[in-house]
Amino acid sequence: MRGGAIFLSFFVLFTIASYAIPAPMFPGNLVPMLGFATVPTMYASFISAIVNGVVYGFVAWLVFVLVSRRFEESKVTDISSKRKG
Repeated sequence: MRGGAIFLSFFVLFTIASYAIPAPMFPGNLVPMLGFATVPTMYASFISAIVNGVVYGFVAWLVFVLVSRRFEESKVTDISSKRKG
């Protein structure tokens, strides 16, 4: 559940930031530039912002999941070593 909140918050943050900043940002600028989808020019900035939000939201979610698993593993090993000792 926390992972979903992390993804949603970073998705919204990066989507709004990408749409507000007039400079093209990677990877969203590749969609209209490389022709992955035929996008009218008036929607190109919006599609770029959505792609940036999805990509960077996924990256933030993945980092959160990996870090939280690492901390949970260390807690489990600490608890099990205390029980044995």
